[in-house]
Amino acid sequence: MFRNFLVAIFSLSAAFAGDAVIGIATASGHFNVASSQVWGNATLFEGAAVETGGASSELALRNGVKVQLGASSKARVFANRAVLERGTGQVAAPASYEIDAAGLRIDAQGARVRVGITDRIEVVSFSGAPRVMTQAGVLLAAVPAGRAMSFAMQAGSSGIVTRTGCLLYKDGHFILQDENTQEVAELRGSNLAPDTGNRVTITGTASPDRPSVSPATLVVNVTVVKQQSAGGCLSVASLLGAKTEAPSGAGAASSPQAAAPPATPAAGGGGGLSAGAKTAIIVGIAGGAGAGAAIALAGKKSSTSP
Repeated sequence: MFRNFLVAIFSLSAAFAGDAVIGIATASGHFNVASSQVWGNATLFEGAAVETGGASSELALRNGVKVQLGASSKARVFANRAVLERGTGQVAAPASYEIDAAGLRIDAQGARVRVGITDRIEVVSFSGAPRVMTQAGVLLAAVPAGRAMSFAMQAGSSGIVTRTGCLLYKDGHFILQDENTQEVAELRGSNLAPDTGNRVTITGTASPDRPSVSPATLVVNVTVVKQQSAGGCLSVASLLGAKTEAPSGAGAASSPQAAAPPATPAAGGGGGLSAGAKTAIIVGIAGGAGAGAAIALAGKKSSTSP
């Protein structure tokens, strides 16, 4: 009782001194607030560092936001955001509230979300669709309720993203639906056509551009495509109104490879072209449109499994 009275007196004194009181922190054991060990509860001020020991702590902010810190966690808490430095933090926000972790910015947007730091950053959405962004505000993902995504430690500064799912073609653009979150990304790159209709893992960097095709929510500039399995994307394509085959020359404009030289007609009787020469010219034209298109023509998939 006396300790609570002292806490109240200290809070009033700090408020009159001009420090902003943003809420109350409570725990079943001891924890540190602004480098001072406290028991039970403590007043929170703007930018205070809260560090838990063996017990978790709950932070109730005046704006209705609730932040829970797991055991052995540390965060710096503000009225509109929390900077997680170690461990696990969970936020339930009636409006926009941000969690910063290892350079990533996770906007709760009225959601309930948990963020954990290990060798990666894991984001779990319990409700709503929190948005994960880089330091510059480039969207990396929107995590739907009931789903989890993990990000490399450098993702906040580099914008590197990895997605696994069906690579499809829709309205002149390549898209991929992530098999974990079902989020759709628009893909840009020169090596996408050969794997259209396959299950792949792509790695690339998030682009600040807005997607040009629905229902994509972000744009990824792809640098690496790795096939996981051939075919098996018909049902996904049907749901998205997309195709499992890319047309000839799709994606060739951005291909870094040089066009193949024109084929030399083979000698033939009657001044005409032999069947072999005609085939060579067709392949030469495909090569001129880009190596990706040539591969698509030569290795057209026969799988039609859903």
